[in-house]
Amino acid sequence: MNDPSESRLQMAAHWLRIARPERVLDELQGLSGDAAVDYRAYLFRGAALHSLERDVEAIDVLRDGLAQHGPFPDMLYFLGSALRSEGRLPEAEAAYLQGLSLDPNDANLLLGYAHVCLAAGQAEKASALVERAASHAPESVAVSAARAQVAFALGKDRDMHRHSTEALSYDPEDPNARALHGTASMLNGDARAGYNSLRSAAAAQPGDADLRAAAREARLFNHPLMLPLRPFARVNPLVVWIGAVAVIYGLRAVGLGFLSFGFAMIWFTFCVYSWVVPPLVRRWINRKWGS
Repeated sequence: MNDPSESRLQMAAHWLRIARPERVLDELQGLSGDAAVDYRAYLFRGAALHSLERDVEAIDVLRDGLAQHGPFPDMLYFLGSALRSEGRLPEAEAAYLQGLSLDPNDANLLLGYAHVCLAAGQAEKASALVERAASHAPESVAVSAARAQVAFALGKDRDMHRHSTEALSYDPEDPNARALHGTASMLNGDARAGYNSLRSAAAAQPGDADLRAAAREARLFNHPLMLPLRPFARVNPLVVWIGAVAVIYGLRAVGLGFLSFGFAMIWFTFCVYSWVVPPLVRRWINRKWGS
């Protein structure tokens, strides 16, 4: 005869595996006796709370589990992730380092530590950690996504696009990979692919306000009325202004006053267009998106 508590723990593991954290908590509520303080109960509850962005609760649960059962790499991984989400980077680093002392080759712990380094502005150190993780999990969406994030931190837009595309090839439905691919596509001038990926990522994570805002901005950039502004999207506005003024006065200096006047009128029209059109399109899109 099956143990009901064991069945609940197995179902909790199933719901966690398919990213249904609320169902994990429902299953764990029914535990009693020894099963309620089982190592897996603490791990699953902490992981589910972290997925639901209830990180303060997750930290308390995971620390209780560690106090009850001693250090385990999986529990330390989720503790580090919850602490990082709360901005408690030194504590997160300590959790990951403790986990790595138990299993130096754990790819999840290495990637978690890399994300702490990225948050602390240590992109080169993060890159080394990601490559260590890659040596143990070479065909991993998490590794490719982390490589894309490192490339972004280092200002390597093309590398970011390559790694995010690779991440999508491993898991086309992964919302994090989609968000990274969308950002990389926008940075590399592919506005349509960027919008499609960001829209998909925002739909998969409707509670993520930042992701929704990024998708909205990508939608703005894809509007036909924004087409004249796209070539200048990645250029410093001050550089554009200096260049335009240089052309206007340069033409005048060589005696081409008519051309200078014509270019000045075109430049003035473009400036007015750039000031007026984006706010109007943004207002229309915000109304359509219901915000």
